[in-house]
Amino acid sequence: MTRRSFAQDRARWVSVPTAPHAISARRVQRPAALAAALAILVLAGCDGEAPAPPPSPDRPQRLPTATIRVGGASLAVEIADDDAERQKGMMFRERLADDEAMLFVFGREANLRFWMKNTPVDLDLAYIAADGTITQVERMKAHVLDPVYSREPVRFALEVPAGWFERHGIGVGTNVAIPPAVARPAQP
Repeated sequence: MTRRSFAQDRARWVSVPTAPHAISARRVQRPAALAAALAILVLAGCDGEAPAPPPSPDRPQRLPTATIRVGGASLAVEIADDDAERQKGMMFRERLADDEAMLFVFGREANLRFWMKNTPVDLDLAYIAADGTITQVERMKAHVLDPVYSREPVRFALEVPAGWFERHGIGVGTNVAIPPAVARPAQP
């Protein structure tokens, strides 16, 4: 038996294409296949789990909470204090617990309007002046797009499950104690 050279061995195992396009196709196929496999691994995550889906615009938002006093009732509220949070509000919530609420904080008193776009549950809405006095209470029906305007400038709005104000004996003139860290000083 004769010894073959490395070049002879290589020629026997690796077929070298003769057409230039075949060479480039082979060179492209392997890196492309490796890149595709790497992309699949990265997308699937190192532990083999699929990545979390990106936040969906049609999911309810969950915001930081604070405790306020509405008359004699204590209430934990989510705080919506920027434009995006206030705009989304309670949208897409299919049901609310009796103690779920959202306080909308504005930088200064203004005439406000709220509507129920993409909100599938009835809510009660209280417009609240800068001094914490409830100036207006309204029932908001699910999915109704007609806005409900405040009759006077207010700085806060409070949304609670429909009937909450009545069950707690709260109405126009009731005081709402909002912690200073939540209320923030009014802007000029």
